[in-house]
Amino acid sequence: MSLALRFAIGVSLALILVMGGGGYFLFQRTQSLVENRVDEALSRAAAESQTAWDCEQRSEDHHAEVSQKGILKGNGVMRMDVKILAGPNKGREARRYSTGDGRGIVVPPSAKRGKNDLFSLFTFVTGMVILVGAGVASLLAKRAARPLEDLVQDVRIIARGNLSHRTHVRGSGEVHQLASAIDRMGGSLAEAQASEVELGVRMREREVALEVAKALLPSEEPWVDGYRAIGDYAASDEPGGSFFDYCGDGARPIFMVCDVSAHGVPGSLVGATARAYLRSTLQSNGDLAEALGWVNQQLHRDVERGLFVTAMVVVLDPIEHIAHVACAGHKMPLLRFDAEEGQLKSMQPNGFALGFDAGPMFERRLEVVQMPFNLGDRLVLSGAGLAEIPSADTGEEWGEKGLYRALLRHAKADAEGLLTGILKDADEFSGKEVTPSDYSLVVLSRDLS
Repeated sequence: MSLALRFAIGVSLALILVMGGGGYFLFQRTQSLVENRVDEALSRAAAESQTAWDCEQRSEDHHAEVSQKGILKGNGVMRMDVKILAGPNKGREARRYSTGDGRGIVVPPSAKRGKNDLFSLFTFVTGMVILVGAGVASLLAKRAARPLEDLVQDVRIIARGNLSHRTHVRGSGEVHQLASAIDRMGGSLAEAQASEVELGVRMREREVALEVAKALLPSEEPWVDGYRAIGDYAASDEPGGSFFDYCGDGARPIFMVCDVSAHGVPGSLVGATARAYLRSTLQSNGDLAEALGWVNQQLHRDVERGLFVTAMVVVLDPIEHIAHVACAGHKMPLLRFDAEEGQLKSMQPNGFALGFDAGPMFERRLEVVQMPFNLGDRLVLSGAGLAEIPSADTGEEWGEKGLYRALLRHAKADAEGLLTGILKDADEFSGKEVTPSDYSLVVLSRDLS
């Protein structure tokens, strides 16, 4: 049942109840007033009448008998209901108004039709008012319900998934406000749907990026006599291509920590490409500078302009106990705890990021340095994301100084203890919040001669 029909029926029922009750009340009051006025008029007429009325001495046509006890009216007039005993009105009731001396008048039966006529009039007027009111209510309901029905249809279209649909209802007042609210609702739902789709895509990209990042991690720790190496990786909300790796053999082990300029799946793919190039080239080419130069050329050719990879690479000579260090644009320096002097030292050789330059400038700027690796020393290779960890209280970044303090605090521990201590300090600083960037951390220690 439509809204207009329900409204028209409701108004009609209300009119029937109100007009029916009101008409009946008015009819009763009007009838009472009319009867009182007629009684008064007939009583005066009976009092002034010069005709004596005797039912037994009158002609047969007017002979009547009293059907009920009389009612005393004003001026000494008695009103009684009588029944006609003979004539054309035989058997019909009439009313007699008479005085004590027998004078009076008889109201013929036709005079009582006024009551029925009055009832018919009231019934007709009441019915006409109800019909007219119902018609007007129906017209108004249709006019009022039409924009609402249009809005209902608009809502159904939006509910079926057409979130770009907008209402076409024009008007003022509450209808206009409702149409505007529906349009805003549709726009909000469209934005929410787009956000949900984007969030789903981003979540899937994050899952893929994490899968790639985990695949880049080394499957086992390297074994070098007298040395210990251990690393860890922490992912952010939007993982990139940061990774660490070990390669080479026990005679020439290679350690690296790399960051990628992109995030998500693109960053992971660039990181995977760089890792493959670095592993294969560093193991086959004994010259660290030449190997990095070749990797730079390949990445510059393969990756999109503006994408690059930074790397901190350490090639260890376990016989001479010397570390050969190269930095390809890596932000975080190599940290060394000198056990003999009890001091922390940093090293950051010159060098451009891999893939940033076609080749000549990269090769001219690249610098490979050597540093001793004495008994008790610790080397720490870190990704830039570790220094970008924010404080849970102030939002201030942990920075390189935070890493320096953590290294000095736990420097006497073995490689595993030092790694655990640094990560614990970082978690306490950040309140274990998710890091804005993923990072890698590698710790090397020499504990045996």
